[in-house]
Amino acid sequence: MKKNFLILLFVASFVNGQNSKKLTFDNLKPFLIDFLYEKNQLTSERVDELKKGEYDFYLRGLFNDKHDGELVNGVYAFSNFSSHSKAFFVLVENNEFTILDLDNREGLDVSIKNILDFSERSKYCVLITSEILTRLLNVFYNKNVNPLIGQDINCIRGVVNFKDLP
Repeated sequence: MKKNFLILLFVASFVNGQNSKKLTFDNLKPFLIDFLYEKNQLTSERVDELKKGEYDFYLRGLFNDKHDGELVNGVYAFSNFSSHSKAFFVLVENNEFTILDLDNREGLDVSIKNILDFSERSKYCVLITSEILTRLLNVFYNKNVNPLIGQDINCIRGVVNFKDLP
């Protein structure tokens, strides 16, 4: 019985050791590049160039501009880093990642929920959570909704001041 327990413990530690590969900027980039290709933000030629490292890929920590080494829990921004392109975020938690798809309103809604849930688990204060949500909204409305204009149409033609609001 004791021998079986030790064998089971050894196998469990071996399997756990195999799954504990650390998530880094370098091993996350191919997934994000493929995501951008699926969103028609990259050509197949550009995908190959980025994966070969011929060009820099924009992936940065949201608050500290970290862009290499091991990824710590938090939110990171990424894009193909060209004019008139859309931008996205990736949420990293416990060596796993979730791409926050800000390509449409449904994706924004899901992303907001993911950020709120993550912020609560991480015990972020309201100031940090608010800043992350503000950045999500700014990217969605100022960059992704109208990438050729680069700003929110409502800020040009819609309600732009507080004086008439309740």
